[in-house]
This record gives sequence, structure tokens and C-alpha cells, in this order.
Amino acid sequence: MLEDLHYAAMSRKGPNRKGNEDNFAIVSREKAFPVILAVADGMGGHLNGELASKTAVDEISELLLPLLPEQDDKATIVKVLEDTIQTININIYKKSLESESNSGMGTTLTCAVFYPEVLYICQIGDSRCYVFHSGQLEQLTRDHTLVQEMLDLGELEPQEARFHAQRHILTQALGAPDYVRPDVISHDMGHHDRYLICSDGLHGYVPDEDIMWVIKNSLTAREAAEKLVDIAHTSGGSDDVTVIVAFRGAGGSDAKE
Repeated sequence: MLEDLHYAAMSRKGPNRKGNEDNFAIVSREKAFPVILAVADGMGGHLNGELASKTAVDEISELLLPLLPEQDDKATIVKVLEDTIQTININIYKKSLESESNSGMGTTLTCAVFYPEVLYICQIGDSRCYVFHSGQLEQLTRDHTLVQEMLDLGELEPQEARFHAQRHILTQALGAPDYVRPDVISHDMGHHDRYLICSDGLHGYVPDEDIMWVIKNSLTAREAAEKLVDIAHTSGGSDDVTVIVAFRGAGGSDAKE
């Protein structure tokens, strides 16, 4: 039931930044599944990054929701996600051609689509989705970064990745002139699972064990969202940070900016 899914969001610009290049979306039909939670982290300078990420989340609402079926239908949902991401990519690329100042802008996008028992995730870039299940935090998405490719090839140890000089180099982002290759996965949800969608302003500065502690010990989704944003900045994070937390079975819902 929809009443069993509780969620909250918070986004804050980085210290000494002119504005926030992150954007998020929380979208649903009235009192019905699916529920869409999405985080986008823009790049290309403050105004251009903000435009790219805002375009992504706005089009999630305008384009994706009307096409998604009311009931869980994996084949249809996967195709709708893949097709919609291609359309968003093209539209952001077109905006990048509208003026010289927009040249090169792009954005990550992590989009989580909740049905009663199954979560679908569509991923481009290095924003992430995590699940807290049975006392453990698991990263459900895979970063599209140069460092992740080095990890996959065994050229880098996991403990080296977080501080690697090239950790912010993306291998995929929306706004590319070519077709993108989004990761689309499905995940069977447990009744008391807790989910986190976030930009790298959180996971780039806060260790997974600290993220897990907050998710585990927060009484509500709103409490967890607020604490995660606070800890990102008190840990020395200089980036914009955006989080959406979703609790199944318990926890308050209150979206915030």
C-alpha cells in the first residue's frame, strides 16, 4: 500500500558556492503507485549545471510518469525508462547548443520507480541508490566513472577509490551527443527496507559506514535526510548535496529543500 512508503528529501548548496547544481524530483499519481524519486547532479558551471539537472528532473515528471503502467510490468517499465532517458539526453544536448555559455553542460540522473513490491532504478553518472536491508547497507547502482572502470579492471583497490584524483571523471552523463547506455535494474523490496538516493556530495565525503549508521538509527525519513545533509558538510564536504530517503513500513514523509 502507498501508505507504507514514507519519503523525504533535502538539498543544500555547497559552502562558498553561488548556487545549487543539484535538483531532485518526487512524483506520483494521486494516492497511487508508481512513486518516482530522482536525483540529478549538474555539471558545466553553476548556471549551466543547474539548467541541466533541472531539465532532467522536470522531464522525469512530464515525460516518464504518464508512460509508466499503473501495475508492475517489468518489460514495459524497462522500455519506458530506457526510452525516456534517451529523450531527456537529447533534450539536454539540444539546450547545450542554444548558446555558447551552455556548451558542455550535462547531468547525472538516478531515478528510482517504486511499485508495491518492486523497485526499478535507472542510472546515468555517479549519483547513487542504496538499500538498508537486514542490518546492512548495499549500493544498488554502479557509478559511471573512470575510477569504477579501474576498479572493475583490478587496477585500483576499493580503499584507494574514494580519494583518487580522477574520481569525479564521468564516463556517462546526460547531455551527450550520442546515445547513452543507462543501467536499468529491478530490486525486490523487503517490507522494512530503507532506501537512499543521493548525489556525490554525500557519498563522496561521507563513508558508507556513517551513512548506514544514520539510516539505521533515524526514526523517520525526514530525520535521516536532515542528518545526512548535515554530516556531509560537517565532514568537510564542499559540494552541493542532495538526498532522498524512503522508508517502507515506518517513518514520516516530508519533502524539503
